[in-house]
Amino acid sequence: MNKFLQSSRKKGQALVEYGLVLALVAILAIAVVKAVGSKIASSFDNIQSQMTAQSITSIAPTAASP
Repeated sequence: MNKFLQSSRKKGQALVEYGLVLALVAILAIAVVKAVGSKIASSFDNIQSQMTAQSITSIAPTAASP
């Protein structure tokens, strides 16, 4: 019975460790996405301001004719 309890504790400990690693990876992924997202947004804002300065109003694609 003692071996069963030790095995059960080790499995529980491993699950907790995997959970902690998963949580850390998720937090890092969120931080990276936020950092990259803000840089991309500022790049698009810069492009938009340059287009406005050159009086380019829209370059939206038009629907292809059948």
